[in-house]
Amino acid sequence: MSANVITIEIRGLESAAVQAAEQISALFLSSGPGLPSRTGGEDEVVVRIRADIGRAPGDGAYTDTCA
Repeated sequence: MSANVITIEIRGLESAAVQAAEQISALFLSSGPGLPSRTGGEDEVVVRIRADIGRAPGDGAYTDTCA
């Protein structure tokens, strides 16, 4: 894994969490938002995204070597 790859976990209402993950994807080369996961009885979801903070989206495609 690259030293610049981070995993971001976003908790919140589904629409806000997905929107935040999409905005991160616009800033950094990323995996894109993962599917929201929900814990029974809770209003919030968790959306995870892997981002290479050393590369911008235009620097090339996300590769499995970053995962």
